[in-house]
Amino acid sequence: MLTVVIVGTFMAVLDVTIVNVVLPKIMSAFGANVKQVQWVSTAFMIATAVSMPATGWLGRRFGLGRLYLAELLVFSIGSALCTVAWSLDALVAARVVQALGAGAIMPTSMAIITDTFPPRERGRALGIWGVGFMVGPAIGPTLGGYLTDWFNWRAVFAVNLPVGLVAMLLTALVLRENRPDRSSDFDWKGFLTLGVFLVVGLLTLDSGQEQGWNSQIILLGMASTALALVLFVLMVWDSPHPVMPLHLFRSTEYSMTMLLSALRACGFFGALFLLPIFLQTVQGRDTIDTGLLLVPGAVTVAIFMPVAGILTDRIGPRWPTVFGVLLMVYSLYLYHSLDVVVSRWDVIYPQIWRGVAVTFLMTPVNTAAMNAVPREEAGNASWMINLTMTVGGAFTIALMGSLLYRETLTQMDLLGEGTFRRALPPELIHQARGLGFSSSESGALARALMVRHVSRSATVLAFQYLFMLLGLITSLGLLPALFLSKRGKAAKPAQEG
Repeated sequence: MLTVVIVGTFMAVLDVTIVNVVLPKIMSAFGANVKQVQWVSTAFMIATAVSMPATGWLGRRFGLGRLYLAELLVFSIGSALCTVAWSLDALVAARVVQALGAGAIMPTSMAIITDTFPPRERGRALGIWGVGFMVGPAIGPTLGGYLTDWFNWRAVFAVNLPVGLVAMLLTALVLRENRPDRSSDFDWKGFLTLGVFLVVGLLTLDSGQEQGWNSQIILLGMASTALALVLFVLMVWDSPHPVMPLHLFRSTEYSMTMLLSALRACGFFGALFLLPIFLQTVQGRDTIDTGLLLVPGAVTVAIFMPVAGILTDRIGPRWPTVFGVLLMVYSLYLYHSLDVVVSRWDVIYPQIWRGVAVTFLMTPVNTAAMNAVPREEAGNASWMINLTMTVGGAFTIALMGSLLYRETLTQMDLLGEGTFRRALPPELIHQARGLGFSSSESGALARALMVRHVSRSATVLAFQYLFMLLGLITSLGLLPALFLSKRGKAAKPAQEG
């Protein structure tokens, strides 16, 4: 069973990052611009988030095994449609179909594990499952680069088809079916208002940097998001079968895991977003070399994820989570020394510590969340914590993208103010003259080199600042981590009536 959910989860989360490296190829194939091709990723992100809230009710209504099989089928159909897409619009539509399956696979996997394993083994099981969940996004860029070089951009979608077929066969053979509960109605009002909140909110975050955060369209999006959130709370407050059971937040431990899920997204997605950009734009590395530099972090995650699960089962989630927060902060601090000429080891070394930190922030927190709720609420608890991390990751990426641009300009102003007040370095002018340039041309060349140097130095300082900021935000997780249980325990089933 664990193998089945690992294969499905790995396949689903792999597509989060594997597509990013082939976007330029897709642009060339369909004659699209950057803004148009971004919808290949944006549509996937939004559809993934929207699909999650329905998994709790669908799992109860039809059974987790049938739901998981249907999710694999939808994802495989979407992958096949992506492979044969005849236009950019067709590809975006196929990515939506693909995401409807992918977004539901992750919370359903956690619910299946919770339903199958007793609390004393749940941490180990979630730790082993987490290998697929965390390694997929890390190796996605490398795998996508190789598939594109060996074949073409369609190969990154076609690779899902044989894996999906095997996963569906294993699911039909291995997964036992729980008894469906057909007594509850679906909360359409709550689902629709939550969907509006997610779609409008994620589109606003995705477009904020391009449109300007003070523009009318973005301010309207923020207001609409806030209004949808208020309407959603009003809809589910008195609903007999709400799409999001707010009573789960009565558990202090579950509430703390939700907060930790949002904070850990900063350390995970923030670094995963910034580091490849730094390696390619500042150090000038190609896509494959960048992906290879990310592999050691993925290997570390694969090694230590089961260890974190075993430790959580033995001593509880509190202290492993505290250790994970501290180690994540330390690993992000190590990135403050990144520079244009740092060695490969200086890039890899912080990733090793970050990989260990990720394992101690994923498995203990997920285990604490699933143990804090009744077993029959596992489906809802799993999609809620996965959605929190997804939205937290989207917010972090949008924030980092905006701050990177602004901080670079700020640093250029600070560096340029001191640099350009001084006379141009005589050695640059002499070297230019030695190459045959005239006096005026030598001065212009020297100034151009100084501008380039200041620009690159400002970019490096901006990256250093953002890694430190991510560490500061992640450190806020220490307080909620202390509210987690000292030893693993599961919530009692809800009493009938």
